[in-house]
Amino acid sequence: MPPADEKPVLKCDNIIVSSRGVTEADGNKVVIFVPANEIERITLKFGRPEHRPIIALLIGTIFALIGLFGLFEIFWATRGWRYEIGMMLLGAIGGSLVFDALKQRYFLEVDKKKGVSRLVFSRNVQKDAIENFCKEIEAAYQYNIAKHPVQ
Repeated sequence: MPPADEKPVLKCDNIIVSSRGVTEADGNKVVIFVPANEIERITLKFGRPEHRPIIALLIGTIFALIGLFGLFEIFWATRGWRYEIGMMLLGAIGGSLVFDALKQRYFLEVDKKKGVSRLVFSRNVQKDAIENFCKEIEAAYQYNIAKHPVQ
């Protein structure tokens, strides 16, 4: 039987909150973990969760252009395919970077003692479920979750 002072583990989609801290998971893998003793403030936001979207867009665009050049080169000069295939793979990575920089999702912005972490909900979760999850967190762990203008 667990001790009475043990707090429950709360989970909503891919975000897990426990007495140890807040975690963003992908399947069984931890993507981001913020220890409880480092958390200063949590804010629920809707928008672009990328930390540096301009840099991601710039690098993604460069990779996508390299991929387009590789696609053009594979049909224009068919002497060798290994460089062109590599360039097209870079283009796919670039497209993914651009997509990730432009997508809008709900996320928890956790202000730590040193820096900020953004824990992103997947696109499958609904706004009501996220708001109920935030209320459960506030009740169980006494974190004050500010709601930045959420649409």
